[in-house]
Amino acid sequence: MSESYVLHQSFYCPSLGKDMRYCIYLPPSYSYANTKWYSTVYLLPGLMDYEKTWCEKGRVHEHMDDLIYSGRIGEMIIVMPDKDNAALDPGMRDAFAAYLGRDLLGHIEYEYRVIRSRNHRGIEGLSLGAGWAIRMAINFPELYSSISCLSGGFGEETYELILHKQDYLRELGMRFRIGVGTAEPEAIAGNRNFANFLQKLGFYCEFAIDDGPHDWPLWVQQIYNSLQFHYYTFNS
Repeated sequence: MSESYVLHQSFYCPSLGKDMRYCIYLPPSYSYANTKWYSTVYLLPGLMDYEKTWCEKGRVHEHMDDLIYSGRIGEMIIVMPDKDNAALDPGMRDAFAAYLGRDLLGHIEYEYRVIRSRNHRGIEGLSLGAGWAIRMAINFPELYSSISCLSGGFGEETYELILHKQDYLRELGMRFRIGVGTAEPEAIAGNRNFANFLQKLGFYCEFAIDDGPHDWPLWVQQIYNSLQFHYYTFNS
């Protein structure tokens, strides 16, 4: 039986003017099923993380193998890009968004057998990455169908943009998952309020509170469930 594998790669990013690194999980059949194309999930890192952290601490590759071999989900490709200081610089926000939504996506869809459709493309992030996941999804809804945010924060700008675009986002069938930890008291109310806000607007939105602090013992639990959320969104 073939095994999955994780590659550590880089590509030149025109929007940031430099090479950017990423890890990519390729499922067991990728090496031999040359006519098969795959759904893709983009996982964005937190402030203290980089492109390898989703595997080193989040065990995403192990979760994917377990979920596939147990029959809970089918195969998907997982892309884990590095971040950049531009993610924290308001003046570089457009450049960082172009990196994620144009340069990285274009590179992945040229180099790998991924389905080039928003209906088979999801985005997720934790902490800082959660903010960027929701920002990318709402500003570029033609790119992503499933959005998952772990331990994120949601400001007034996000609420206002969703209200402004709600009819279009509902028409597209955008689906959300919001996760937070029991030891994140300052974040529980904000995440619950945001999930309630989405549900009241008529969006499908899962909300989960799992045991743990704002750290990887929590997120390693949550990613196991959110990978299933993405898969079932793609196949619903």
